[in-house]
This record gives sequence, structure tokens and C-alpha cells, in this order.
Amino acid sequence: MGPGSPLAPYLDRWNQLPRSRQVVLGAIGAATLVALYFIFMASNSPKMVVAYSGLAPEDSAAIADQLESDGVPYKIDGGGSAVSVPANQVAEVRIKLAAAGLPKGGSVGLEIFDKTNFGATDFVQQVNYRRGLEGELARSINTLNGVKASRVHIVIPEEAIFTADQKKASASVLLQLKPGAHLNEDQVRGITNLVTNSVEGLEQGGVTIIDETGHVLFDGATFDNPFSTGGTASQMGLQQQYEASLQQDVQSTLAKIVGQGRSAVTVRATLNFDKVTAIEDKFGAPDTAVPRSSTTSTETFNGSNLNVGNVPGTGTNGGTGGGTNTTANGNSTYSKTETTVNNEVNKTTSTTVKAPGSLQKLSVSVVLDESVTAAQEASITSAVAAAVGLDQVRGDTLSVTRLPFDQSAVQDLLPAASDGLGVYLSYLKLLLPLLAVILGFVLVMLLLRSLSKRQLTLPAPHQAPMLQAAAAFAALPAAEDIPALQPQVDPHEERVMRLADANPRAVADVVQTWMREEE
Repeated sequence: MGPGSPLAPYLDRWNQLPRSRQVVLGAIGAATLVALYFIFMASNSPKMVVAYSGLAPEDSAAIADQLESDGVPYKIDGGGSAVSVPANQVAEVRIKLAAAGLPKGGSVGLEIFDKTNFGATDFVQQVNYRRGLEGELARSINTLNGVKASRVHIVIPEEAIFTADQKKASASVLLQLKPGAHLNEDQVRGITNLVTNSVEGLEQGGVTIIDETGHVLFDGATFDNPFSTGGTASQMGLQQQYEASLQQDVQSTLAKIVGQGRSAVTVRATLNFDKVTAIEDKFGAPDTAVPRSSTTSTETFNGSNLNVGNVPGTGTNGGTGGGTNTTANGNSTYSKTETTVNNEVNKTTSTTVKAPGSLQKLSVSVVLDESVTAAQEASITSAVAAAVGLDQVRGDTLSVTRLPFDQSAVQDLLPAASDGLGVYLSYLKLLLPLLAVILGFVLVMLLLRSLSKRQLTLPAPHQAPMLQAAAAFAALPAAEDIPALQPQVDPHEERVMRLADANPRAVADVVQTWMREEE
């Protein structure tokens, strides 16, 4: 560039700089250009927000293919489980993907039958139906609180010719819970009912539910067994609830009678969890029978000139005792009537199913403090027996005893009533820190107030000039008295102010005299 160029002064200044400074300035300039470039690119690129999260790998791949075909910029984060799109296109992208059936939830649902395949065999159709049913169940389970993902496996056996040879359906559910989530018994039971009611022929005994750690949440094979862990736990829970309810009722009643902490109640109940089915047949009385059919039979005979042989006996049979035959002629009449009535059987059949959980035996133990009187003990025994529904025929037992209670814990918490000085001293110990703080605050305030008064007081060496100024002011002609507006104002100060207004030069001379004396 020529000497007349506008950049010539700057170039001369640049050439005069040391080499090291030129390098530093060049690096700063390059870094500034790079930073400006990135800022420009970031301002032009759209803001990306997460549209979907927690996706299965196959759903992420399908969504990425759909967005790429639509020309929508996207970014995959979270190890392939999240897809981000421009913030101004989130709603539009979600609507388009929903119309395309995405995301599918990581499984194939019954939409597998949307496309008809005429060449599919029966086996392929059954497999597709099972896949679709598994996918639909997994999607339903994923909507529950605490469930992040799930997989369902269903086994549907083929139909057998004979009922005895027919196998039962089964299902297994694998749950992936959210961090910190835990499913209670009711939620697990709900998942079990959802699966059993969605698969034909599936019972609770064929369902198994586990979590991602392999912990069994529900095992239908053992739950139906009354001696299994699940059944026993439920029975124990019902028994404990019954015992706790009775114990709480009796304890609250005794607390109102003998006072708090003067009674102890223990209840033990034995529940019968056997399921009993009873069938009873009853027949009506004969006089209330209803005839169903009736049959009457009548026989009649009339005869004459009958020949009557010898009288049966040993003589006739043996040929002795008279061998001649006796013959007689006469008339005979015979009549017979039979009636048969068939009555309808009056029969009543009743079937009774007793639910498990009936009370089989009850034992109640009540311990009272020795301060309770014998009369109170007798009344309390009757009241407790009525409250728990005691039945001696059933074998229930009730024990009420009086024993001295240990009151050491209560005495340790309560201060001695006679030691009033000790109570006051304990309160005083609590108030001492507060009193010390208040006293220190008062002392500090008094000290500050004393210092402020000393600063306002004039020093002793200044008293002589003040006397001289007062004499000089006295020599001056007196001014007219002005009525005081504020009675609390010092009259000497007010007089000095009036003199300063009347003769400022004299006041200035006095002030200069004071300043020379201080030097």
C-alpha cells in the first residue's frame, strides 16, 4: 500500500510492535473469528427439543427413517432412546408420526393384521395373533405408574380332542420399573387380572410376574396352593388385623376406665381358613305328599258243584285210616281288590359354602395395675368378655390379673413435685444465657451513650477564649430581644447567634483567635 493509504499508519504501528506481541494479537484475532463463526452458526441452527424419550431401539430407527423421508432435521440422544426435533415442529412431527403408527412401544400390536396376507397359513396366523396380543398387553402395562417397560410371553396350547388331554394356557410378564419405583400387592394383582382376562383359558395359576432383577412378584403356580408362601402371608395378615382391631378396642375402653398406662391387653385369635361345602337333602312329611299315579286291581270268582277230595293228612297219603273218597257238592264266591298309589317325592336340596376366615378360638389376656380395686376387676372382666364376644362353649379364654406396673420410665420423665427449688434452678439455667445477652447489650448501649456525651462536651483549654468572646460580645450594643420559639433551646447559644447576625466581623475575629491558640 502507498504512503497515502488510510491503513498506512496502522501498518506502521503494526511493524513497530515486537514479534511476540504480533503473534499474541494474531492469535487473539483468529480466536475471535472462530468464536464469531460458531455464534453465527448456532444462531442460524434451529433449537432442538426432545420429542420422544425412553424409546426402544426399533422405535428410534423407525422414527429416524420417517423423519429423514419427511426432510425434518433430528438428533438422537440418550444412547438411542431419545429423539429431538426443532422446537417449532414438535407438534407437527408428533401428529405425523402418530398417523404413521409410531412409536409402537417396542412391540407389535394387533395392527399386524391391518395388511391382509392371503398366502399365510394357519400356523402363521396363530403366531401373529399371539405376537399382537403380547404387544397389546405390553402397551397396556406400560401405561401403569412405576412401569418403564414390559414384555409379555403367552403360551396358547392347541385344542385337544379330549378334555382330559387339554393343556392350560400360561403367561409370563417381565417388568422394568422406573428408578425408585415399587409395585405394591394391589398393583401386581391388577396386572395379573389384566393378563388373565385378556387371554382365553388363562387362569391366575398360569401367570408369573418378575421384575428386571429377577425378583418374583407373583407366582400363580404356588399362590393357588393354600400352603404356599403367598397364601400363608395373606392368612397371617388377616389374623393380625383381627387381633389388632380387638386389642385396640379393649385397650381404648380400659384407658377410659382405669386411666392411661394402667392396663395392658393381648389378644390371640385362631381363624379357620378351611373352605367347607355342605349339601343337605330334606324330605317332606307323608301327609303333604302329592299323588303322582294311582292303580286299582279287582278279582272276582263265582263257582258251583265243586268236588271236594279227602282231607289232607297222613291217613290219606299213606293209604291207611280210611281209603274211601268223600265227595261234596256246593257253591263258592271269591273277590279281591288292590290299590297302588305312587306319591311324588317332596325333596329339598340345599348347598352351603362356608367362606374361610371364621373365628375358631379366642384368647384374651388383660393385666391391670395393682391400684385397680377388686370390684373394678370384676366389672372389667364382664365388660371385656362382652366386648370381644367371648364364647366358652367354643373354647375361648379370658384372663384378668392385677400386677404392679413399672413406673420408672415415667418417673424419670416427670420432675419431683416436692423439689420446687430444683425446678426453679432448672428454669434459671435456661434463662441465664438470655439474661447475659440482654445485660451485655445494655452495657454496650450505656458505653456508647457515654462516649457520645464526651464528644459533645467542649475541652477545658477553650474556656478562656470563650470568656474573651463573651466579654467582646458584652461590649457590643445589645440587640432587641426576640421571643424564643423553642423554650428548650439554650439562651446563651441563641444570644451568640443573634450577635453573629448583628456583627459578623467581630465573631470572625474571635474564631480566628481560637484557631491560633489551638495551633
